[in-house]
Amino acid sequence: MTSAAAALAQMPVRQALAMQGLDYLAQARAAAMRLADPQGEEALHDVRVALRRLHSLLRAYRDEVGDSIPARQGKALRRLARTTNAARDAEVQRAWLLAQAPGLRPAQRIGYDWLLEQMQVPSGRGAELARGVLKMHKRLRPRLRRLLTDAEDGECYAAAAARRVQAAQRDVLRALAAVDGPQAVAGAHAARIAVKRLRYLLAPLHDQGAACAEAAQRLRRLQDLLGELHDRHILAQVLRDSAARRSAEWGGRQFEQRLRGEPVNPGAWRPPELSGLLLLATRNEAEVLRLYAELNERYLAALEQSVAQPLAAAVDTLRAVSCPGFRLS
Repeated sequence: MTSAAAALAQMPVRQALAMQGLDYLAQARAAAMRLADPQGEEALHDVRVALRRLHSLLRAYRDEVGDSIPARQGKALRRLARTTNAARDAEVQRAWLLAQAPGLRPAQRIGYDWLLEQMQVPSGRGAELARGVLKMHKRLRPRLRRLLTDAEDGECYAAAAARRVQAAQRDVLRALAAVDGPQAVAGAHAARIAVKRLRYLLAPLHDQGAACAEAAQRLRRLQDLLGELHDRHILAQVLRDSAARRSAEWGGRQFEQRLRGEPVNPGAWRPPELSGLLLLATRNEAEVLRLYAELNERYLAALEQSVAQPLAAAVDTLRAVSCPGFRLS
């Protein structure tokens, strides 16, 4: 264990929260400054991660933060983080679609090209997001610095984290138990959110000991797996909606032709994009089944061993931390 990790764990909780908050805020600002750089491909991801971690921190420790960070600031932070969702989702789905191109037949390519065109990554939002991050930085940094210099001693960070990890663990186990099949879309989404929140609680203390490191790593793998499943569930809905929309547009066009007395072949009612969309939906469904099978085998079939026990060991480690209490000079 590094001395820095030990110091954070033993630090009064409000000061530890302020240090983390300032760090996340600085990371968000630095990443936002790279959004305009054509080579800064990871900038959006880095902004998202920093904002989400900061929001999760302030949300989880609302009682300790108190009036130092007004609730309206937390809501504004959440809204800012959510503005990145559309761009992130489009990037992920386009990346998956680009990997499906090899081997498509010409008839399938029609629907593939059409969908790819529909899923353009939103552009022109980088400057707006950067302004939002800089504005948030300007508002929150003074408040976090005041929280950091608060001379109040009290419960140490490790003890406060242990209580929250234990409570969040119950939420995670309950959510995972509700994921009862590959099409449990709402359940898998809820489990992903619960796992993410728990991971963000434990991540700052991952190097507090072997048990914390193991639990944090397991949560990361679980969150990644649930995230991939979530992305496939999103695309399944996109494909259904796209097929329905295109069929309605195409059918409406053929209907108008018939009304005008123009001949319409029976097969012309089917849009040419449908073949490609069906193929993509079939491949996507195969990925859903594969991901759920992996999730079930590695986690769901034995939640006690795969999730509950590692987290209980991490909680015990955090509870055992010596918390002498001290003031920052």
